[in-house]
Order: sequence, then C-alpha cells, then structure tokens
Amino acid sequence: MGCGASVAVNGHVLSGTSCTSVAFQPIPLSEEQKKLIYQTWSLVEPVKVAAGRKLFARLFELNPNLQSTFPAFKGLELKDILNSRSLYLHAKRVMNAMENAVSSLNDSETFTCYLANLGDRHLPWNIQRQHFDIVGECLLWTLQDMLGPACTTDVAQAWAELFGYITESMLSGIDRAKANR
Repeated sequence: MGCGASVAVNGHVLSGTSCTSVAFQPIPLSEEQKKLIYQTWSLVEPVKVAAGRKLFARLFELNPNLQSTFPAFKGLELKDILNSRSLYLHAKRVMNAMENAVSSLNDSETFTCYLANLGDRHLPWNIQRQHFDIVGECLLWTLQDMLGPACTTDVAQAWAELFGYITESMLSGIDRAKANR
C-alpha cells in the first residue's frame, strides 16, 4: 500500500510522502513507551524551537566538523550560527519532524513514507549512519537537559528507540535515492 503525496496524521500533514519501495516496520515501541513519549513531548512542544536550537548548539559544540555538512553554516563561528536565521529555520524543521514522529506513533506506514522521503532529500549532503548516531545523542542530551528529572531512564530509552526507528527509515530513503540515481 503506497502513500499519497500529502497525508494527514492526527491533524498533522506529512507532505511529500510518495512511497512505493519502502518496507514498513511497526514503530518498535510498547504502549507504555508511547505514553512516555506523548507525556514528555507535551512538555517540550511549547518550546520545541528552543529545544532544536539547543540540540544544534550541542551538536556543533561537540562536533564542529559537522558544520560543513550544512551549507548555510560552512566557515561560520559557532556564535554566528547560533544567532542565525538559518539555524532557527533548520531547528524548527527538525523539531516539526519530531512532532510528526510523536503524532505518528500509531501509523508507522505513513510515518515510514515521510521519513524515507526525508532521507531521500538528505542525499545531497552525504548523510551517514554516524551522523544520525551523533544527532541522536544530542537529542537525548537535549531532552535530559530540558526535562530534568522527568527524563527518567525509561523516557530516555523510549526516545532512543523512536530515534533509532527514525534513523533506519531515513537511511532506507537515502539508500533508495542512491539506487534510483
């Protein structure tokens, strides 16, 4: 079953979701893990852009070489990146994708399509698994920093599982894009 060009999931529109060759896997989360993600996202969502900026600040502080992966950030000082409109917009897009993830926890087919196409769009930047691993670590750090004691071991594990699913789905999209070159 394929996905249309634009699909709504729980009131959110996941656009660009044309899928024909993506293997669908259920999102590997228990109902309890989904509940933890919903609960903690409700705390992060009101400040999601700030969370995204914090994530990228951490990413570039620990891995300054990754700045060159982003054309808008090449050759800039970290302070200039952190104050740039480009970072604001990219952080907003990333956190909107995380919101889509939360909204799609019970619709893995639509979400897999969305992620595969998102991976496809990342092909020009030669994104590799290790990049996802680093971003995942920074996401967990950001959640721990922002949620404080609400970020229990179980919460962190649930978000790690979700991000692992996001990673695999986006990498499938990147592989699909490479095969169609």
